[in-house]
Amino acid sequence: MPQRRSEKSDGTAVLLGEVQAALWLSESLMLALLEANLLDSDTILEAIDIVIAAKKTKTGEDPEQVRAAVTHLASISASIAAAKMTTDTGEVKRTRRTRQKPRAAQ
Repeated sequence: MPQRRSEKSDGTAVLLGEVQAALWLSESLMLALLEANLLDSDTILEAIDIVIAAKKTKTGEDPEQVRAAVTHLASISASIAAAKMTTDTGEVKRTRRTRQKPRAAQ
């Protein structure tokens, strides 16, 4: 008989999935704004630094959750900084992938 997760662990998995999706979406939007020259990387990096500082100074939160949030924010910051270095050195920017049409069955 397959084991079922408790409702609490199912709820936790859903919440973690939502948080992960939100982080990825946020990072993707920041990179899109950077590539479209709507925001410069220094502005984005400064905003992330402000959020990190605010998260570190907030009292009453679980220290483990604070560390995890700061780690993820730092990872996003590193990603943006790497994108900045790529554009500063004149390397080719990311290109959108085009969807391949399915081939007809032979």
